[in-house]
Amino acid sequence: MGLVRLPSYRGCFGCGRDNPFGLKLEIFWNEKERCTVCDLKLDERYQGFEGVIHGGIVSTVCDELLWWCITASLKKCTVTAEMTVKYKRPVKSNERYRATARVVSAKGRRIEAVCRIEEEGGATAAEARGVFIALPQEAWEDFLRGIEDADFFKD
Repeated sequence: MGLVRLPSYRGCFGCGRDNPFGLKLEIFWNEKERCTVCDLKLDERYQGFEGVIHGGIVSTVCDELLWWCITASLKKCTVTAEMTVKYKRPVKSNERYRATARVVSAKGRRIEAVCRIEEEGGATAAEARGVFIALPQEAWEDFLRGIEDADFFKD
């Protein structure tokens, strides 16, 4: 499928490989489809009810995929301004899911993207739509200094 592993932002709760309490999501970029992809299997540490991942963790996964999608496709550092999550089915602990995200519009500093988390069989467990605001160029340069491997972003 032509996936390229995206860098990690050190101590980030979502993607940080150095955060001992984090999700350590491995997020990939699919250039052909212009989307981020993450296969995940979350364990009991992230449960709300027994056997069900906490909705805040599901939301975190979506936010992370959305942010990295914008970063990979537009080479911009952003902040989340708004995000809506629709929980369609429980995300169960210790089961496999695939999350994907893509940019749907970019107008000035305002960028919209969508994310979907699907069960192995393809049923949608959660959907999110986020609005992000692009930060000034200095933030992009700071971001590049803070990631573990900035080679992905070199032209």
